[in-house]
Amino acid sequence: MSTFRIWKDRFDAIRLYYKRPKFALIDLSFGLLGLFMNPYRTCRKFLQKRGEENIYAYGETPYTTYEKIAKECGIGPNDTWIELGAGRGKGCFWLNHFTGCKVIGVEWVPSFVYFAKLLKRLFRIKNVQFECIDIKKADLSGATVIYLYGLWLDLKIPKGAKVITTGEPLYSNRVLKSFWVRFPWGRTTAYLQEIE
Repeated sequence: MSTFRIWKDRFDAIRLYYKRPKFALIDLSFGLLGLFMNPYRTCRKFLQKRGEENIYAYGETPYTTYEKIAKECGIGPNDTWIELGAGRGKGCFWLNHFTGCKVIGVEWVPSFVYFAKLLKRLFRIKNVQFECIDIKKADLSGATVIYLYGLWLDLKIPKGAKVITTGEPLYSNRVLKSFWVRFPWGRTTAYLQEIE
């Protein structure tokens, strides 16, 4: 990703989302934390220790992409959003602040979950929780919306839940909607699917 795109994303986040002081402080905390704990290196070391083949499997969804997904999929206060592979939890905080939905971030890198829980307590954020667990073992029963970057076909997704994936649909015969989204590496298609 170009340096220009990185700075443009950062500027967009400040311009669009820092009107809410509590969210601004949370995001600035992530920036400060990033000076001492690089999330890409942290995840790579965790995956190496586990003996995983793909040790470069970390990335973050930009806030502007979360905003587009939320608008396109009609995410609101009555939803329970479960993010599988929540990383540091930045998107979980964004979703809670800007859509009002309940958010559960599922992540298996312990230091990511630790600091997300610390920020949740520090800023007294309600309706956001984090679980340190392998996504294949996550309890998805309360979800109205499940977001995952990538495809895991052996998940037990509850009937009636909506699933949002990027790149490819999880179930090609259940796609309700597809639309373009942007990530630091370029554009791709997001798919909204409903489990029958």
